[in-house]
Amino acid sequence: MKKFGFALLTVVGSVLYGQNIKEYRTLVQKGDKSEQAAKMLIEKSSAAYKETDQPIYAGFIAVGKFFLAKHSFNPIRKISLFNEGKHLLEGAVKADPTNIELRLMRLMAQEHTPKILGYNQNVREDREFLKNHYKNAKDEELRTYTKHYLKLK
Repeated sequence: MKKFGFALLTVVGSVLYGQNIKEYRTLVQKGDKSEQAAKMLIEKSSAAYKETDQPIYAGFIAVGKFFLAKHSFNPIRKISLFNEGKHLLEGAVKADPTNIELRLMRLMAQEHTPKILGYNQNVREDREFLKNHYKNAKDEELRTYTKHYLKLK
C-alpha cells in the first residue's frame, strides 16, 4: 500500500508540475508584451521557487526580470533588472545543467540580448546541447517548441 501511495503521489505531482509549467510558459509568452504579465511571472515563480527550490522556477524569475528590464524606461533600472535576471538564470543552469528548458531560456535570452551587454558566451554550447538532447525532453510541447526554435527537421 505504501508503494501505491508513493506512485500515486509521484504521478499526481508530475501532472500538477506539467500543468503548473504550462501556466508559467503562458506568462512568458505574454511577458514580452505586458509588464503586468512579467510581474505576475516573477511573483508566481518566486513563490514556487521558495516552496520547491527547483531551478526551473529561478529560470522563470530570470525571464520575468528580463521582460521587466525591457519594459523599464529608466536605464539604471534596466541594467539592474537585466543583471539580476542574468545571475538568476546562470545560477539555475549551474544547478541543473541538463535541464532542456533552462538551456533553451538561456539560449533565447543570449540570442536576443544586445551584443553590447556581453551576454552571449553560451550560445554555441546551448545550441549544441539542445540539438543533441531535445528529444530526451519528457514534455512533448517542450520538444516541439525546441525543435521549431532551433529550426530542425
